[in-house]
Amino acid sequence: MTRRTLLSSAALLAAPARALADGAPAAPPVPGPCGVVLPLSGMAALQGSEVQRGIELAVAAVNQAGGVGGQAVSLAVADAPAAAQAGAAVNGLITNAHAALVLGSASAALSFPASAAAEIAGVPFIELTAMADGICNRGFHFLLRTGPASAMAAALVARTLAANYAGRVIGLLYNTGADGLAFAQALQAALAAAKLPVQLAVGYPEDQADLFDEAGRLMRAKVEVLVHAAGPDGVLGLHIAAGLQGWRPGTLIGFGAGYGLRDTAAALGAGFDGTFYVGAPFYAPSGPASAVHDAYLTRYGVPPRSADSLTAYVGTRLTLETLARQGGDAGKLLPALRALSLPTGTLANGFGASFDLRGQNTGAFVALQQWRGGALIPV
Repeated sequence: MTRRTLLSSAALLAAPARALADGAPAAPPVPGPCGVVLPLSGMAALQGSEVQRGIELAVAAVNQAGGVGGQAVSLAVADAPAAAQAGAAVNGLITNAHAALVLGSASAALSFPASAAAEIAGVPFIELTAMADGICNRGFHFLLRTGPASAMAAALVARTLAANYAGRVIGLLYNTGADGLAFAQALQAALAAAKLPVQLAVGYPEDQADLFDEAGRLMRAKVEVLVHAAGPDGVLGLHIAAGLQGWRPGTLIGFGAGYGLRDTAAALGAGFDGTFYVGAPFYAPSGPASAVHDAYLTRYGVPPRSADSLTAYVGTRLTLETLARQGGDAGKLLPALRALSLPTGTLANGFGASFDLRGQNTGAFVALQQWRGGALIPV
């Protein structure tokens, strides 16, 4: 804990005692720091860093508007480089930092154990960006997800294929990590329902970067439209492997962190142009999202790297502003969020807010976008 956090905690402990000594009623409880669990080192560090930036921008906006319960919001951030550390990281935030709620988590692999730890402790866990459907399918009482689900992405890909690529040879390539596998399962179910056959579906371990054999199998299957769910290493691996074999699918539709990153587009250059991406909407050039873009650029000195920061900003701000309306009482946060009915277009990235019984925000959505000249353009 920092010296500032220690002083703040001491002040909060002393305030009720002074009030009782003076015979005045005690002030309503003000929550401790807002806990954040993210992969800030390890394989998903880039995604974790981008989510953290969105959270920080939202906290700055909320504090500028008066904070929560009359106090400025502070963050207690825990690094969980892998799933094995996620539960302990959340327990540390709750026990040591006295976090009243926890935000996360950039990765479904982390979200599963992190949200489980918060559930056991009875502390609200708000999932901002991880999309695996199973996160919200466990009947948890202290979990809400403000961002979209992988089933939403799968449904959009299936509609896109049915409308534009019926009769083409379709292939599916995906990493078998929590995010990629959830999307692949949802897509295969959606395509089966639409009676769109998949010529070849190939899975590979999440940490595998050499996709030479997988690309060769897709090439020999004469795949014309390839759907690929991957992180940054998987995207680069596919392009290298396909280039070495002189093959490229006619249409490439990507899902996952690798396909939404500016860094990927910069690394692959013109070879990435025309690639489609299905995910949360990127920063619009005008409207509320452009103001968040400008704040990002001012604070970090570079343009946003992916839509994850905007998605995290929207979810964090929605959470903290709802908490502020409850006077900072974290015990009232989840019922207040569940009572929301904000139409699509209300939030900075176009999301609405309406939570179903599983805790999924049905006002969140994904969009079909395309890389053109290093920019991600809505289709």
